[in-house]
Amino acid sequence: MLNIKSSLLVFLVIVLLFLVNAPQLFSHESKNNNHHEILSSPQDPDFRDGIRKVEHKAGGHDILDLDNGENPGICPQQRNTPQAPEAFQGMTNPLDPTPENLRAGETLFKIDARPTACKVCHGFDGDGLGIIFERLQPKPRNFTCYYTMEDISDGQIYWIVKNGSPGTPMPSFGALSDKQVWQLVLYIRQFAKK
Repeated sequence: MLNIKSSLLVFLVIVLLFLVNAPQLFSHESKNNNHHEILSSPQDPDFRDGIRKVEHKAGGHDILDLDNGENPGICPQQRNTPQAPEAFQGMTNPLDPTPENLRAGETLFKIDARPTACKVCHGFDGDGLGIIFERLQPKPRNFTCYYTMEDISDGQIYWIVKNGSPGTPMPSFGALSDKQVWQLVLYIRQFAKK
């Protein structure tokens, strides 16, 4: 009987704390004057993990900015990724974007790639907001940003997947076959389609 009373008391304290803090948890609050908002309402269609996607104009482009204080999914994304050797820069994907190749690429991205599935860092939707993105520096590439991805060649993506990216948390996926890497490139490319 004492256990039930103790559990009930703990439950009531938690409910009371929640009710006291509820106004802050479920309010829209302006972060600053550059069109960013932190949303706390899961009912908002753009809500994701406490972050709201906000569109604004910059340099003539519509920018999609996922602002959590460090801009992990910012678009366009500036990077100093090492460039692939010139022989890779001109390479284009030899595979057609068939349903089979895209499914194979998706399976690698979400489940089968090793040392870890790509989604862990790059997010289920390729937006750079994987489950460990907050712990990574620099932040993972946002594949959904057309303005970033349009200037990256298929060969560059292939080379980075095969060799990793020095100075970043991106590991080498050298154990993948050439065909698997090209399937992954096909799948990654579909994130930034307009």
